Amino acid sequence: MIHELRRSLQKIPYNLKLVLAVIMLGLVSGIFGILLHYLLELVEGIAFGQTEHNTGFLTDGVASSRIGFSLIIVGVSSALVWYSLQRNAKIFSIKAQMKDETSQYKLHFLKQLVHSIWQIVAVGGGAPIGKEAAPREIGALFARPIANIFSLSVKDQIFLIACGAGAGLAAVYQVPLTSVFFVFETLGIALSVKRFFLVGLTTYVSAFTAGFVVSDHALYQIPAMIWALGDMWLVPLLVLFLTPLAWLFSRFNKQVSSKRIKDKRILYTLPVTFLFLVGLASHLPHLLGNGRMMAQEILNGSNAKTVILLFVLKATVVLVTLWAGAYGGTLTPSFALGIAGAALLTMILGGGNQPAVLLLGSVCFLAVTLKAPLSATGLVMGFTGQSLEAIPFLLVTAYLAFGFAKMLDRIPWEKYLRPKIRIIEN
Repeated sequence: MIHELRRSLQKIPYNLKLVLAVIMLGLVSGIFGILLHYLLELVEGIAFGQTEHNTGFLTDGVASSRIGFSLIIVGVSSALVWYSLQRNAKIFSIKAQMKDETSQYKLHFLKQLVHSIWQIVAVGGGAPIGKEAAPREIGALFARPIANIFSLSVKDQIFLIACGAGAGLAAVYQVPLTSVFFVFETLGIALSVKRFFLVGLTTYVSAFTAGFVVSDHALYQIPAMIWALGDMWLVPLLVLFLTPLAWLFSRFNKQVSSKRIKDKRILYTLPVTFLFLVGLASHLPHLLGNGRMMAQEILNGSNAKTVILLFVLKATVVLVTLWAGAYGGTLTPSFALGIAGAALLTMILGGGNQPAVLLLGSVCFLAVTLKAPLSATGLVMGFTGQSLEAIPFLLVTAYLAFGFAKMLDRIPWEKYLRPKIRIIEN
């Protein structure tokens, strides 16, 4: 029967097979978006007795002892899971899967799937990292099997992996158009009308499928917004203040990810890191999770001391957790860090249209960490439910920050920072 199905598919024109493949991938990504949504709620319910979808703050009203116990369990179990997965096999990133040479290695489908699913478990249990990497990885993971069903070329298999990554993002955050921009901006896919249509088809099918369960309402509660040209004078200050911070965070994130602990040391580094989180959570529980609680707390209004602590500690725990062996995203943490940085600048200046400035800070930080100004703008629009009048303000800020970050990239920092060693010959 399988052979007959393959023969039937061979008779279909190639371009039609490509369309059918992206539709199937969108459906699969959307279904997994639903499953991950339910998994996150299940883990949150077990860990905290409530979910982020039925309460303003996940940790509010939860005893410190319960939070601490949950974090310790998640830390120990995560160490065991990720050590076991990497003991005799390699975990491939999305970009690694898109390389031709990846096909030379054996990609363990089940291990890759468990790896992605466990990220949701870790975040649901309080890990201070983003959840968006998991659905993107799962969408990308199913691309090759689907491409094989339709006998697609190697080139289109790689393209389908990128489509899957976009479809996963679209499913969990209900941002199909933004996910199209994300694919072309971050995954190095060459833009064409045909590819734009196919990526869009995948993301919209995925978002529509997941939309039966995953809400498309704004993730953050924002006060009434006023976007006025009079506040645009703050944009250059925001860019100058936040871009270097976002650039440093991105650089550190790249370094800790490349040096992530994967051997036996993870069996103590990850539990110790979560034990450190237990101590922090007893004073600042909103540091936990993917950054949503932190961002909402600042949006609701926080004093300067709290904002500074949240900014410094959130950046620290994200980087340390990734270095200690955990996997996860930095998208929503970057959103929260951008809001915190903008809030701090607003307090220093003592004025401005604060809600709008906070969102400008978030798009500034995201544009730098994602290296994707269009995607950053779309994500902020989707996360906060802004009207179209916000687009020019967000887009200008995103591109200015992106351009400034590229300037920082071109500076030969190692040349200036490397100590000069004088060799004295005897």
